[in-house]
Amino acid sequence: MFDVEKSAPQPGRFIRGRLLPLILCLLALAGSAYVSVAGISSEERRDREWRAASPCPASAPADTRADCVTTLSGVVARVEATMNKNGDDDWLHFRGGEPVDRLNVLYDTATAFAPGDRVTLAWWRGDLMTVAGAHRTADENVPRPGGIAGGAVFFILAAGCLAVLVLVRRRRDGLPVVAGEPARPNASAFLVALAVAAVWAVPLAGVRPDPPVAVPVAAAGVLTVLVLLARAWRVSGRTAPVTPRPLPEGEDVFLPARFLQEAPHDAGLEGSHIVLGAGPMALLLHGGPGRFAGKEIRPGRFTVRGLRHPRRTTEHNVPAGWYVAELLDSGTPVRLTAAPADLLLLVQELERAGPSQDGTV
Repeated sequence: MFDVEKSAPQPGRFIRGRLLPLILCLLALAGSAYVSVAGISSEERRDREWRAASPCPASAPADTRADCVTTLSGVVARVEATMNKNGDDDWLHFRGGEPVDRLNVLYDTATAFAPGDRVTLAWWRGDLMTVAGAHRTADENVPRPGGIAGGAVFFILAAGCLAVLVLVRRRRDGLPVVAGEPARPNASAFLVALAVAAVWAVPLAGVRPDPPVAVPVAAAGVLTVLVLLARAWRVSGRTAPVTPRPLPEGEDVFLPARFLQEAPHDAGLEGSHIVLGAGPMALLLHGGPGRFAGKEIRPGRFTVRGLRHPRRTTEHNVPAGWYVAELLDSGTPVRLTAAPADLLLLVQELERAGPSQDGTV
């Protein structure tokens, strides 16, 4: 009788199927937690320095004005605002060329002001930082560490999700079925943990609270995600072996199953169910009752070579959760697919009708 346990689990499957997804999730969690609490160091530093900058004294020489805020006033003479991606066509023109003839600004800044508005321009370290009018202040180069940190956290977690998804989907295409092997690849358990991490890490990074608030929130979030990762590790582990479906005495059992055919087409292998029990094994185009139009599967016709999971790239029409049996039909390879317990029963019946052949699929 064909033994689904004769293939030993390979260490590579354990590493690819469980260890690597866990490591990727832990790295994504560590990176997102760090950025959520510490932020992006360069932007955080620039933000602190900008907020601490003081106005330049009127008597300060030009070469010492880099670290203080220089403010100049002017009257808007004309506005050019053209929404495009590079922002090269958005300008503020100033009356009398004071303090400058024109300034290239962001689209939102250009649309915030109208001809005749008196504005104050603030420069810091050679960059235009703000344009302030009577009713609105438009930011130009003001640091936004929260937005950058939130985006960084999002991309870290998204990259972790993508890596885990690709890894799990590539993991076991067409590998042999082994009793007690790791559960069928399912990225959802690991992806749920990363999704929960995004729920707290992205807002935390965007809000940028002080450490007394950020650290406890991040610690609670990390503990929650670690619990979810422990669950993902557990559910991706070994499962109980699949056992064949019991066959009642003297009764016909109709099992959903079909042969996966390739050219040349064999009309003798067409069918959606296989019946066995009270009579000989037969292939049917219906699920019963009765054996009407059944095509008998003669004893000894098929030799069982092995069971495996479907290949995602070439056998995408196999229902989710079904296995594939590799058979030889008078030396010609054919494939039979069915639910695991049903397929094991069919394999047993085929082997009772003819000798099996050892080999690894």
